[in-house]
Amino acid sequence: MALHKDEAIVLFKRSYGESDKIIRLFTLTSGKVAAIAKGANKSQKRFANTLEPFNRINVEYFEKYGRGMVRIENADIIKTNSGIETSLKKACTAGFFVEFVDRLTKERERHEDLFNVLAEILEDIRGAEFTYDDILHYQLRMLGILGFMPNFHACVYCGQTMTAEKKIFFSRERGGVLCHKCAPSLPHQVCAEGVIEGIASVQQANDNKMQGSQAACGCAEKGPAYLNNGFEKAAQDIMEGFMTYHLDVEFKSYRILKGLIV
Repeated sequence: MALHKDEAIVLFKRSYGESDKIIRLFTLTSGKVAAIAKGANKSQKRFANTLEPFNRINVEYFEKYGRGMVRIENADIIKTNSGIETSLKKACTAGFFVEFVDRLTKERERHEDLFNVLAEILEDIRGAEFTYDDILHYQLRMLGILGFMPNFHACVYCGQTMTAEKKIFFSRERGGVLCHKCAPSLPHQVCAEGVIEGIASVQQANDNKMQGSQAACGCAEKGPAYLNNGFEKAAQDIMEGFMTYHLDVEFKSYRILKGLIV
């Protein structure tokens, strides 16, 4: 039985029997790990509030043969979830991104970049409520890291590049934008002018940030020009339809969050 030390974000917890807890951790070096915390419910001192969802912790755990559920030995808090509980919107936003990571990663797959993005998200949520543009910004970053990014730049059928005003057809089945010639023969939805280009501009800002470009923008408080009264609902429909179709997931936390986005 080997002892491992790692940094982790708590994704999920539930009681197991009278005294134990089942915990799902997203670790820096080992990816998603299922764990049991013996005696965590029975003793007020053992682990205290360390194993709460959204906490970032240093953890020590034992495992047998490199697979199966591990046993948590010790855990110390790096960052608590304090601040996230101050509003329903913050809690639902954090819940969405934690569920995003939980549902789209496999056990024991290392995703150091994804870990760092999730840690950044939770830190930002502690300080402020997210707008929809903030949510889209991080959603696209995560999809890019996981290799599931839709194509918002060129026709996914013929490869033709398009100007912003011609990007009005989106095919969730094909996973991206369609040109005027290809759209009539393929399933698609028609979007208002500027919606697809708006999503593409958020994606491009993320790419620029990754490359260290000065052109990169942060989140919505910097005022992207494409935002208007109809953008948020249309962008939500595109992203939700794409992920439901291609990733075969429907996020429970997002149902509530959609009603809170303003």
